[in-house]
Amino acid sequence: MNKRAFVFIDGSNFYFKLKELSLRLEGKYSLLNFDFREFAEWLVGNNDLIEVRYYIGAVKRQLNNQKSEKMYADQQKLIRKLQRQNIDVILGRLIRHPDKTYHEKGVDVRLAVEMIRFARKDKYDIAYLLSSDTDLAPAVEEVQAFSKTVQYVGIPKGQSYGLSSVADDVRLLRAEEIKQFLESH
Repeated sequence: MNKRAFVFIDGSNFYFKLKELSLRLEGKYSLLNFDFREFAEWLVGNNDLIEVRYYIGAVKRQLNNQKSEKMYADQQKLIRKLQRQNIDVILGRLIRHPDKTYHEKGVDVRLAVEMIRFARKDKYDIAYLLSSDTDLAPAVEEVQAFSKTVQYVGIPKGQSYGLSSVADDVRLLRAEEIKQFLESH
């Protein structure tokens, strides 16, 4: 019997892992062209894909700041693309620290809360978690308390041993596997 599957994507975390994997491939690839829907369907295999949720910090526009304008424009393209692929986009905050680096706030907490809420409401049987944030380990354990299965999906370099140790299953992606979901340019 097929299981009902949810795919939870820690957007920023997964983006950087994808970027790392794509550098191992020959050719130049734009991550904005990654086909998340097709990837999610491939990931869940014979299970029934119920929903894909993508969590990311919202970039705020800052007038006269070219970096923030470009980040905002790129994020808007990504969000539109995800929405066209019928992927729910859940926004946290992205704040700029005095050292001019950007940090997400509320994204992981939102992902954890929704993983637990949907498990409690019996919306899925198996969760595919695409993140390498060990802070999500307690959420995985809570989801399992509702008799749900969690598969941690990561990459070998940068694997979360915390998530690997609590998840029911671990799947480490290889560059060759993701190539089919990237569009060359």
